[in-house]
Amino acid sequence: MNIEKIKNYNQKMLAVASTLGIILLLVCITMMVPELLRLFSRSSYNYDNPTGLIADDKVESLNQENLRKQIVAYGSPWLIDTLKSVYIIPVSITTLKKPEEIPVANEELMSLMDVYPDFSSSKKGYYNKRHFDGGYTNLILYYPLENKTLSLFNERIFIGGTQAYYFKDDILLVFYSAEKDTDKNGIIDLNDTRNLCVYSLNTGILKKISDGDNSLYQYQFIENTKDLLVEFSLNQYNEKQFNTGRVPSKIMRYKYDSQQLTEVIPQTIQADMQKLIEGK
Repeated sequence: MNIEKIKNYNQKMLAVASTLGIILLLVCITMMVPELLRLFSRSSYNYDNPTGLIADDKVESLNQENLRKQIVAYGSPWLIDTLKSVYIIPVSITTLKKPEEIPVANEELMSLMDVYPDFSSSKKGYYNKRHFDGGYTNLILYYPLENKTLSLFNERIFIGGTQAYYFKDDILLVFYSAEKDTDKNGIIDLNDTRNLCVYSLNTGILKKISDGDNSLYQYQFIENTKDLLVEFSLNQYNEKQFNTGRVPSKIMRYKYDSQQLTEVIPQTIQADMQKLIEGK
């Protein structure tokens, strides 16, 4: 028996098997790529099952075909004012898997949310705070004693992070809002440029706090007042430019009565801080 011939034969067979294995692997990868791209696209844009409003251009295309993909949904009422018996009915959306023709009859769907009371804010000027989970497209005020119903908005808007602050002379509803698809992903949600809205149940006045294209990041009430300290993320930067993913921001004060928005840190101090960082 020629051992050398057997050795060569085994090497050739191993090479053939390896080649076939590589070819089979490439075929499998080629077949999987379209599916992976489809899944990635869906998870990135989430257009088929968005948590926010479908953007204006998408809605316009659906309207031209007399189709709809999102349906209004009413949540369980929130009892905001026990003395005057005032309820708020949150308005949210449910998204269809496939667009449907717009029927003549109205459809009403129900959604649920959690309500969390907070009794730890006596030193903030308000004596109680309640948080309402969920993202919504409107808030409806219902006054059963007066048989009156009001909606806060008559525009396409997405709101969330709703809080009710109880002051001695008023109840303030505070929540974030977004009106435009600024990140161009096809959905209007709170990942877009967002503002802050403050609604007074006492006066019925809705105030919006915004700073151009800067997005409102967070807020807090100033001690024993209705004025707010608000933080805006600067629009000229994005998270990908920084190692931490945190965009530079600025702090501003919102005066509730005059509705004035002013910077807390003067430009001169900001310039000095930057020079210190740069070692100048």
